[in-house]
Amino acid sequence: MKYKAPLFLLAVLLGSQFLNAQQPAMSATTGLGPGNTFTLFITFQDPMPKIDGISCGFNLVGPPKPGQKEMNQVLNCTGAFKKIDDVHFSAPVTIPAGVAEGNYQLVRIDVDMDSANHRYENANLPTLAPVAVTNPENLKFSPIKKLETKP
Repeated sequence: MKYKAPLFLLAVLLGSQFLNAQQPAMSATTGLGPGNTFTLFITFQDPMPKIDGISCGFNLVGPPKPGQKEMNQVLNCTGAFKKIDDVHFSAPVTIPAGVAEGNYQLVRIDVDMDSANHRYENANLPTLAPVAVTNPENLKFSPIKKLETKP
């Protein structure tokens, strides 16, 4: 009888962990717009004590919406990375002005170490939910009416 409560608690904890593992990946970075910043957290499998720099790139998934074709369709890490410990690092990403609205998928992480650079991309990147960016701005470029030269 005295073991029922601890066993029940253990079962609830294990069950909740299993349910959480089954949930689809969700992004904490949804609905961001120009001027907003989010942080990319990177966890390496093995210690990386000599990292000199980290950069990253996100690309717009699919075509831009009408009126945004000429807008920027890339997000990049924008500031100095932070070393939390030898395995955990973070890098800020600021949404620039003039960025197209849509979902942005992480496509690369570059790591600089001892004057060498290693790019993580494709199968070398763990799955990360896209970052949703909103921007209601639309651009309309007027046709050029006339050109001329003068001496």
